[in-house]
Amino acid sequence: MRIGIRDGCLKQPAVPALALAGKLGFDGVEICIGQNTADCVLWQEGGFDQVNQAAEQAGVVVSSLSPGYFASLHPVVDDPALREQGQALILDCIAKCGPVGAGAILVPMFPKDMNDWPESTWRQLVDGFKPLAEAAAQANVILALETTFSADHLDRILDDVDNEAFTVYYDTANTTNLGYHSPSEIRQLGHGIGMVHVKDTDGNHLGHGRVPWGECREAIGDLGYDGWFVLETPAGDDPALAGARNLGFTKGWLAP
Repeated sequence: MRIGIRDGCLKQPAVPALALAGKLGFDGVEICIGQNTADCVLWQEGGFDQVNQAAEQAGVVVSSLSPGYFASLHPVVDDPALREQGQALILDCIAKCGPVGAGAILVPMFPKDMNDWPESTWRQLVDGFKPLAEAAAQANVILALETTFSADHLDRILDDVDNEAFTVYYDTANTTNLGYHSPSEIRQLGHGIGMVHVKDTDGNHLGHGRVPWGECREAIGDLGYDGWFVLETPAGDDPALAGARNLGFTKGWLAP
């Protein structure tokens, strides 16, 4: 298993975040991508080389890409033009993974009305994800869905997409905030979990919120999950100090 951190949690863009993450002892960095992709180094001339050189010098890797704006472009938004934009964004991210060695893409969507969706909406969602999963599989990349869905919802989506490249990005705080019992959800999702966000509730540093860390660790251990644990933690006034502190918590949490 490896431990990473989102570049935004270090209050740094990708290249300096890689350097700082290496100094702090992380294994990798999740590169966050905003609405204007031109602002991200991966869309800039020479960007791949900059990222790869920084990662090599720091002794870290790019764990994953996180196109946050996809949350407004997912397959069941009302506007078909936005849906097309979302498909293009994920396909573009898939193409960017290989040159920097990233193995996963965070796929965010946070609907609130999913319990009222008709069957046609669920079919539309799956139909939108299927071609993206196929493209990811061909590129040896996984898509990891981070969402407000329950484990029951996610099981249904995983079964219907039916592609090992389509997984769940499990966020320890999101599920707790939504009132789900995180350890039970982890066990139910099982090997459908492709990535894990290590985060505590209410904007707290790890260990100071409401996440049942001990039970979550036991559930993850029972699954045999050995993939990425990516910190999504507050940077505070001193991002390096906060990052080191939360990394220390995570190492202790994951220790046998």
